[in-house]
Amino acid sequence: MEKHRVIPKGILWPFILLTSLFFAWAVPNNLTDTMLAAFKRIMSLSDTKTAWIQVACYLIGYGCFAIPGALFIKRFSYKSGVMLGLGLYASGAFLFYPAMLIANQNIGIGFFMFLFAIIVLFAGLSVLETSTNSYVYAIGPEETATRRLNFAQSFNPFGAITGVVISQVFVLSQLSTLGPAERRALSAEELAKIQGAELNAVTTTYLAVGFVMVTILLMIFVTRMPHLKEDDKRLDFAGTFRRLIKNRNYVWGVVAQFFYVGAQIAVWSFIIRYVMQQLNFDGVVAALGTGATADQIIYALRNVEPVAAGFYNLVDKIGLDPLLPRTPEQAGATYYIMSLVLFVAGRFICTWLMRFFRPRVMLTALGLLAALLCIIAIYGSGFAGVYALMGVSGCMSLMFPTIYGLGITGLGEDTKIGGAGMVMAIAGAAVLTQIQGIVSDQAGSIKLAYWVPAFAFLVVAFYGILVGVKKKTNFT
Repeated sequence: MEKHRVIPKGILWPFILLTSLFFAWAVPNNLTDTMLAAFKRIMSLSDTKTAWIQVACYLIGYGCFAIPGALFIKRFSYKSGVMLGLGLYASGAFLFYPAMLIANQNIGIGFFMFLFAIIVLFAGLSVLETSTNSYVYAIGPEETATRRLNFAQSFNPFGAITGVVISQVFVLSQLSTLGPAERRALSAEELAKIQGAELNAVTTTYLAVGFVMVTILLMIFVTRMPHLKEDDKRLDFAGTFRRLIKNRNYVWGVVAQFFYVGAQIAVWSFIIRYVMQQLNFDGVVAALGTGATADQIIYALRNVEPVAAGFYNLVDKIGLDPLLPRTPEQAGATYYIMSLVLFVAGRFICTWLMRFFRPRVMLTALGLLAALLCIIAIYGSGFAGVYALMGVSGCMSLMFPTIYGLGITGLGEDTKIGGAGMVMAIAGAAVLTQIQGIVSDQAGSIKLAYWVPAFAFLVVAFYGILVGVKKKTNFT
């Protein structure tokens, strides 16, 4: 592997632009994860109904548009696919504005309009990921493709952190601390005023993200990108599907990706709820009384747990006051940020360790460790459970690009459609998150719902074992 360049000569700027997209699509992914907590507070939703946001994101947005995106790429080029994805991404962000206007008139219909905007946005992410993952994989030698993809994906968690920070500063900090019972006691006019201000914070944030995506789209449009496209534009979808379905390595790769992405989003979607319950942030704020000032709330929430207290002391010293906790949701999101820091560190460390260990071995080991940490989060209490759940993020760092790279290895002319199948597997996020929300509501505890990702990580570990078996049997 060391004989081949990870990044081929002469394409540094195009590669930087492509790598920026891994950052770009992580922003709404993780921004939308925190929207579960925001919409739950704004509209007093149950966990089951809140999880419909993830159904819109991953089952409909990702699940339904990856194959059309792959066919579009096959007909035109990778660059065209990237631009289409960015265009849909920006359009979905801009649709938040009419959704807000409708919600100001009817909050119930407005919720479904927000879901529609999310579907369009995530359709763009689906096309964008289908294009960019395969583009980066194909842009250089296949011998270094998995490492190259892991390197590009290393910038994805920076976007994830950015998404959570944006949500903390511009959305979660703007939420009223009134709970469902207190909101029901308000007059219709008072409640509409509070909800209008909260939804305006959500909408303004997405509009800003949309304008940034338009800027990136224009930069890619004017850049001379590596011209990778097929001369033969005939679409033999049936033949491609028959070849892929017979490839056990690919099929199990898609299954593993389905469960991995489902586990990732399940872990992150409810981490704010989990931490709020484990550390009783709502109770901490309620104990201060209805007349508590912002400074009193910040002081109480920042000193609940020592690791977060250290984080708050750091951001206080460097002047990042907007990250100080003003609501229970914002305090919970702090642990999301720290989890993503572990995810970032793990991605770079794992990419380096792949020089010495086979990717499949690392995938198996970290899958097993993630499952164990989920079990600790289920049965641990207080700080122990929170720390274990944060540790899961470090284990997840290498999983998506490694499964993707191992799964599409050797597909040749079927790589585009095969890559689309891998992106469609992201629909697992909708399925597993919905199951997790139902378990949480039925059990009355978000803790027990973490059995869902625990099982999923065991499937990921099993795939790592099967890839090893490939060397000894006719796995493909």
